Amino acid sequence: MANKVKSENWRRVRANGKFCDMPNYHNALPLADIDAILESEGFQPLEEAIYCGRDGRMRQQVGPKTWLAMSWHKMEETGRYEVVAYLS
Repeated sequence: MANKVKSENWRRVRANGKFCDMPNYHNALPLADIDAILESEGFQPLEEAIYCGRDGRMRQQVGPKTWLAMSWHKMEETGRYEVVAYLS
């Protein structure tokens, strides 16, 4: 069991590194990019949902002991989204 938890911890660290490498600003919410990162590290993809609104946040369990937190803000000046995503 300890190896499984350690493995999940390492996968979480690697995924968070990939989230850090993503640009912060997007023309649309980068849901496909987030799914690709999650799946590349063996986590569950985002649940089907409607992620909309100028400001929002969500939290979803993507592994036995791992949660994805994501927040976004649509900037008035540019219409681009500022997105922050990380696993905890």
